[in-house]
Amino acid sequence: MNLFNRSSQWALPILVMSTLAFALGGCEGSDGAAGAAGPAGSTGPAGPAGPPAPGSDPVMAAIDSAKVESCATCHGDVGVVKHQALYDRYTDKSADAGTNLTLAFTSFTSDPAVAPDTGFDVTLTIEITRNGLPLVNIADLAMTNRFYVTRYDGAGQYFDGNQRIRTVTPTATAGEFIVSGNIVFDPSAADSQFFGYVGDEQVIIDDVNYAAHMGLYDNIASASLATGSAQAGDAAAYASAANVSACETCHGVPYMKHGNRRADVAGLPDFAACKSCHYDDRTGGHEDWQYMVDEPLNWANGVAATADYAYTANLMNDVHMSHAMEFPYPQSMSNCATCHAGKLTGPTGVLDNSNFTLETCKSCHAIQGVDAWPEYTAADGTEVDEGKYYQSARAPALDFLWTQAGVTSVHDPVASPNCQGCHGNGISREFNAYHGGYDVRITDSATGIKYADTYTATIDDIALAADVLTVTFSVSDPAMVPYIYVSFYGWDSKHMILASHTSDGSTICTSRSGNPGGCRLESRPGDGNPLFVYNAVDADTWEAVIDLTAYVPTTTLPDDIPTLILNGVVKTGIVTIAPRFETAGAVDVGLDAVVANFDAFTGAPVPNYFTDLGKTVDNAKCEVCHDKLAVTFHSGSGRSKVEACRNCHVTTSPGSHLEMASRSIDSYVHAVHSFQAFDIGDVEFTDAVEAARYEHHIHATFPNFTITNCEACHVAGTYNVPDQSKSMPGLLARSDTVANRNIGTVGEKVTGAASRACGACHRAELINEDRAGDLAAFNAHTEAFGTYEENDDDDVVLYGIIDKIMSLF
Repeated sequence: MNLFNRSSQWALPILVMSTLAFALGGCEGSDGAAGAAGPAGSTGPAGPAGPPAPGSDPVMAAIDSAKVESCATCHGDVGVVKHQALYDRYTDKSADAGTNLTLAFTSFTSDPAVAPDTGFDVTLTIEITRNGLPLVNIADLAMTNRFYVTRYDGAGQYFDGNQRIRTVTPTATAGEFIVSGNIVFDPSAADSQFFGYVGDEQVIIDDVNYAAHMGLYDNIASASLATGSAQAGDAAAYASAANVSACETCHGVPYMKHGNRRADVAGLPDFAACKSCHYDDRTGGHEDWQYMVDEPLNWANGVAATADYAYTANLMNDVHMSHAMEFPYPQSMSNCATCHAGKLTGPTGVLDNSNFTLETCKSCHAIQGVDAWPEYTAADGTEVDEGKYYQSARAPALDFLWTQAGVTSVHDPVASPNCQGCHGNGISREFNAYHGGYDVRITDSATGIKYADTYTATIDDIALAADVLTVTFSVSDPAMVPYIYVSFYGWDSKHMILASHTSDGSTICTSRSGNPGGCRLESRPGDGNPLFVYNAVDADTWEAVIDLTAYVPTTTLPDDIPTLILNGVVKTGIVTIAPRFETAGAVDVGLDAVVANFDAFTGAPVPNYFTDLGKTVDNAKCEVCHDKLAVTFHSGSGRSKVEACRNCHVTTSPGSHLEMASRSIDSYVHAVHSFQAFDIGDVEFTDAVEAARYEHHIHATFPNFTITNCEACHVAGTYNVPDQSKSMPGLLARSDTVANRNIGTVGEKVTGAASRACGACHRAELINEDRAGDLAAFNAHTEAFGTYEENDDDDVVLYGIIDKIMSLF
């Protein structure tokens, strides 16, 4: 049976109603002759489909049961209205931004306190308006107000003496209030700053962890007032080593710590407002950040952290430790330029040797990293396996680095904490020799230029004649290795029905295991893939010739490529060139893929077909957090373009590492950013560390504080319920086997576009919280209003449902 050239009929049973005429006789006499038969009644409604007949084909029954999703009937604008609109309220970008709140500091006074009080009595005069009118009662605002005064030591370049002033009293002037309190220092005689903020209209979003010191409001108003000399050296002269704009790339604009405290406040330098809480002599309260990477087992078992993990809660420590230890940071912490762009070098740069201190090192590196070292070769040549709790994304423990270098004996962080005694003193290397300020896989530290801007590829021409596809492509350097991928979209959708990463039905190629296997439409010059013939045009330009009839169809995709094109299943193809390059230091670097769509009948260009102006995801938005895609998770393979991801991340494959998700890029990315854990079936929940790390991971939060900021990745207007004529049904992976979990066994399922894409976020939440009942209800809902069918071992159900649904459009 050809799944892609099949006509199906669904017959409706017809119920014919007959009417009988009855003669009404009198009390006496005969009944008379029977009357003529009346006209046939109208056709009744169709009855419900009965169960499959005994011995019927369950595969065809599953295909016949599949329905077009009706999600858009109730949830058509959910992306805009229920997701993005809520986030836009928080950032005040919405069309109706609610109230307009303003806050201004006008003056302050400071007087010695009258006994028995000590210190100084401070009063700060403030003005608040809402909707352009003076605020009558500050208690009407939804957020508790906060006002601080902080002392600054201009000579030492640090803040201390944080004091909060709490009492707020209205004056006789409408909208004017006096904020008063007793503090330990005289701000009129010191270089100090007043900082405060008020908020109104709390924004409630389901996935925001409000219990974790979070507060999202429609309106936040902040203000400041400088005191002291107002000359160079006062609080206004503070200059942070980081940039607020860097925080905004991942955390949203404006950047507000805890969701309500702006890092850039008018009248203050960047991050000076943050110093109101993260002042430079404050004792830190998150010792677990270091503890969890230094002694994983003790941390997981709840053993109290020792005094060794005491730290100062300045901005460097809190930011470095949280990103290097607490959060699943999507970059390498060695990429200092992410936060410190333009401030790396020079006598005040972050890489100056004056910053080579134990405090700086400990803010990213564990000291011991007990049982968490990578595999290494000891000084005596012994091969040492990696520790049980090693995590490759972590900065390596200092003890490991010293052991590798054979200098453990001269590195004691307790007895010899002074790094500069040797480093930069003619004995050992300086700070910038260890950290160049960039991820070496992404940027050339010597120039500050990304490798992707130096090493590029182009698609010069695509031609198609007599089922032979010819692609001419070039690279900017002959040392580069270009990989070519050829895929074909299904119908008019944005997904591949035949993807380059899908092996054909032959056995003439070599599989990853080294055994004979099917061939893929993926190749590089000289690799021996028989589907490709290469003609070298010059040292950096090739012509790849692909005979489309040579790709052997499989039982699940029974037609060859020309037949798929002839039947209208395939209308558009895509070529991807993913270049690779290895530096002289044997580092595989992150480069950019290039893509081009072509008409599958003529070979003519098809511009903007879900790419460029027609894209649904903005690659640049991904890279503000990831810096360069496919580096931290695909080893610099040159596939750092979302459209290139679709060559592998197809709807027709299950989620592999992600249970109950599809490998399609939308399902995969949504689940990952909802912090569904990989390979939960491989987690040893009887191991305290693995169990604790799992819990820690699934309770992480998207860096915008909520996953509802669809435009963090998407182009505006492309994130509502998917159009099923443009988004194929897909395959969800079966559930993993996990002991003592409420969620039981769920088979491999075929489901519709919205259930696959949007459902990835919702299922991830339910999986993470082990809400078996809610997950079952969610799946039942998608089945009732769409498709949720058990797949078979040969994927006939999958491809049959795709054919049935997509052929309707």
